[in-house]
Amino acid sequence: MMTIQPLNILGAELRRRSAEALSAAAPCDREPRQLLVEVDNPGGVPLHVWTSRRAYEYDTASGVLTLYLTERTPALPDTIKMISDHPRTPGQVEVPAHSRATLELGVPAVIRRRVPAKGLGLAFVEEPITRIDKVELHIQFADAPFDKPAGATPEEHRQRLRTQGELARATISPTGTKE
Repeated sequence: MMTIQPLNILGAELRRRSAEALSAAAPCDREPRQLLVEVDNPGGVPLHVWTSRRAYEYDTASGVLTLYLTERTPALPDTIKMISDHPRTPGQVEVPAHSRATLELGVPAVIRRRVPAKGLGLAFVEEPITRIDKVELHIQFADAPFDKPAGATPEEHRQRLRTQGELARATISPTGTKE
């Protein structure tokens, strides 16, 4: 499947979520800040755009938050071995041809960083994500929905998620509440 036109990332706004919105949200979606990302589909076919975050990074010194809405994420370090692999079909929105849409993304409150540990295993420390001056976005999209084919093994599903569609990237300075 080939996309004729790319997905354009136009801008983003950071917002604090209200107490009412937080209490009404599902337990897995109770992040205190939200990033609204405006995207544009200039092409002649609808695009299916990921809305699920697969990974994220945060650089405290520069205030850069990197969000991966794609299966194409950085590889795990050699010290971490994946013992169970259950790929999930991402949340996605359809952006009609010649249209715009707003992606509503939760912004994590903390990042867990690996630190030296005694003995075997890993230790982590939680570091708050405070100031966000820039957001680096990696957003996967395709001209067909990201679905799990009937009877596909986890490996086949993961491979399809990695290879289907294309990737839009942008580093932007969001408007709104930075801290």
